[in-house]
Amino acid sequence: MAHLSLSLLGPFQVTLGGQSVTGFKSNKVRALLAYLAVEAERPHRREVLAGMLWPEWPDRDAFSNLRYALSNLRQVLGDRAMEPPFLFITRDTIQFNMTGDYWLDVTAFTGMVEVGKAHPSAITQLEQAIALYRGSFLEGFSVSDSPAFEEWALFTRERLARQMSSALHRLAAAYEQRGEYEQAQSYARRQVELEPWDEAAHQQLMRALALSGQRSAALAQYEACRRLLAEELGVEPAAETTRLYEQIRDGGLKAPARFLVSSPDLTARLPPFLAEQAPPVEVPVFVARERELAQLDGCLNAALIGQGRVVFVTGEAGSGKTALVQEFTRRAQEAHAGPSTGSGQALIVASGNCNAYTGIGDPYLPFR
Repeated sequence: MAHLSLSLLGPFQVTLGGQSVTGFKSNKVRALLAYLAVEAERPHRREVLAGMLWPEWPDRDAFSNLRYALSNLRQVLGDRAMEPPFLFITRDTIQFNMTGDYWLDVTAFTGMVEVGKAHPSAITQLEQAIALYRGSFLEGFSVSDSPAFEEWALFTRERLARQMSSALHRLAAAYEQRGEYEQAQSYARRQVELEPWDEAAHQQLMRALALSGQRSAALAQYEACRRLLAEELGVEPAAETTRLYEQIRDGGLKAPARFLVSSPDLTARLPPFLAEQAPPVEVPVFVARERELAQLDGCLNAALIGQGRVVFVTGEAGSGKTALVQEFTRRAQEAHAGPSTGSGQALIVASGNCNAYTGIGDPYLPFR
């Protein structure tokens, strides 16, 4: 079965079996295909399709035009030879076959964005989604004498643009939290290009620039935002945007501590007992196990750049598991002691004890 590929994010493109499809008789045929493919979840009545694409024509002529358009569409898709066909056609309705051998970039894009929304750490899905966004929906395509189709295309275009903007916002926030400010800048800039009046996008770009040491560029971005809002909308930037500008100008914007959290929207706060000064503890002598310590250190370094994981230290009773973990955490905390030393990332170690003699309900105590 030949594979049908429909690319509607950006200019209209259709390929069949890897070859470009160019036999459409008119934009009405292309519009019919685009509408049926995007709205494939339900059958569409012929009178509705005819009225949408030929609104000024008498009913009989509009139905006739729909039949010719449908015939041309089936011809260029080779639909009559397909099993199953790309189109389900009855006397009253037409529906795109969602189980056919086809790919639609709109469906793929929406699915990836929804996965990224449900799992904010799913950066890969969000990056794959925005890679599909070649441009706005049906960019440069229009059917001027069909206001109903143009209205549908406009609403679909705006919906997909909002999803794109949201994906870019989440990616910029995720990379900012990781401390990868160049990536954050890239996604924030694209967001500004897509939605020039979105102050949240300007704020993200200002922060990413400032945190990467480009303070002048961050201040210039604020001025660009202010001019745009004044010239196009006749308003001043929001108070939040101005406060961020003043914070950057006065040198008060600091890089946030990066914690191992599942979402860039979450923050970690020290409970009061961890803020208390702990008494000095005598460090026991530890020898050997350098290979295991190096493995644990590698896992920690990966976690600090966002590749978190769970590590189990296993062994027979008395083999030194506890001593190994204690030595590793001591060295790690010394290496990451805080802003004044080490990498600037202070580490917190939370521990709990499992006791085989206290009951079956306690093995997962540290995790609870």
